[in-house]
Amino acid sequence: MTFKETDFPALIKFLKTFVNEEADPMLIKEVLLQFIKLYEDVPLYPGIVNMCVGRVYKTVPPEEVQIGQKAFIQNGDDCFVGTVVSRDEDGVTLRGVKSLTSDDEIEIGFKEMKKVQLINEKVLEELWPSLVFEKGKSR
Repeated sequence: MTFKETDFPALIKFLKTFVNEEADPMLIKEVLLQFIKLYEDVPLYPGIVNMCVGRVYKTVPPEEVQIGQKAFIQNGDDCFVGTVVSRDEDGVTLRGVKSLTSDDEIEIGFKEMKKVQLINEKVLEELWPSLVFEKGKSR
């Protein structure tokens, strides 16, 4: 089997397209880290990694953000990443916030959110539960 006959070219195509089209550098970094984690979990199956990596993140309406989710929020020209610690009818509070300027916690109203994307760290578990093993246990 040649390299071209494997699923690696599709992985490279996904990465190239994603990096070229996404403007949020923090989201790019997180998706790449999830990509690496998926590949380390199932290194012999690049096709499975290719199937999962496109579902690592998703764009949702701001009102669908839930407590405990890691959210990447575009607000005007700025982008924020943090864990949602509370929400009400007006918006959410993020903790562990990273942006071009660093804050420990901020509140963002739903009306101020231009784009919200969430990371699904359990995509392999959802799509291929039989390939999820506890670390340190014999297989």
